[in-house]
Amino acid sequence: MKLKKSLFTLCLSFLSLAAFAFQEGAKPDQVAILAKLTGHEAIEGSTKLKDRFTQESRKIAASYLKEQLAPFCDKAEIENYSETGNNVVGTIMATSKTDKWIVLGAHYDSVENCPGANDNASGVALAYSVAKHIASLPNRKYNMKIVFFDEEERGLIGSKAYAQKLVDEKLDVVSVHTIDQLAWDNDGDKGIELEMPTEEIKNHYLKVAKQFNYDFPIQMSDVTSTDHRSFRRLGFAATGITEEYKNGDTTPHYHKPTDTFETVNFEYLTTITDYVQQVFEDLMK
Repeated sequence: MKLKKSLFTLCLSFLSLAAFAFQEGAKPDQVAILAKLTGHEAIEGSTKLKDRFTQESRKIAASYLKEQLAPFCDKAEIENYSETGNNVVGTIMATSKTDKWIVLGAHYDSVENCPGANDNASGVALAYSVAKHIASLPNRKYNMKIVFFDEEERGLIGSKAYAQKLVDEKLDVVSVHTIDQLAWDNDGDKGIELEMPTEEIKNHYLKVAKQFNYDFPIQMSDVTSTDHRSFRRLGFAATGITEEYKNGDTTPHYHKPTDTFETVNFEYLTTITDYVQQVFEDLMK
């Protein structure tokens, strides 16, 4: 019996070390967001999310995300665009007067019975970190909206509603950047894909990668199945940012119950977050 207990204790120690190594170098805010959105940890009281598919679970997630944005945004709100849909929107004003805007977004919903760690809690965590970094800068050339879209999995509904809102409000939008799936890197090359970027957006991402010596592959993709399409169809300069979805180095847990917190490659997520932060910081100069 003592031997069994010793072996059990040893196994727990190995698991604890593995968990530490798994998260080493990760951004604590991102770990927390991914843990709570995926049900790895309770998000509200003792409530753990099984998925972010039902209207109830999405409302809980939206309320949590608004709370995360509030400390560093000039305004954080939940925008109800239909009986079932709620986008979470944070506003970060420029440090000098301008009517021009940059939009950064990621969808926060998931499919049914899927914790949605990669798709798309990873994108939410990345967008959150980038926006928080931009809010800390002493100088910002553009106003910024960070948007967590609802109902992407039901046909890009949330991003379509928000894109139309930008048109209706006649906002002068310089560019739109949407994040979807950035937590899988099986071959370890830290490669990403830019989905349907304009020439100007593409050149900017490549310029920053060269300037800061990011040597991972950056490939262009013609994928149009996620939120950037909602903005491009209305004439906005937009791109999607993702892991190597078209190139084949993408999560095997897509839309499955196994898309869990434990599958997230935090080292990869941290690297790409730092890169996108540099891209946005350069935009704001």
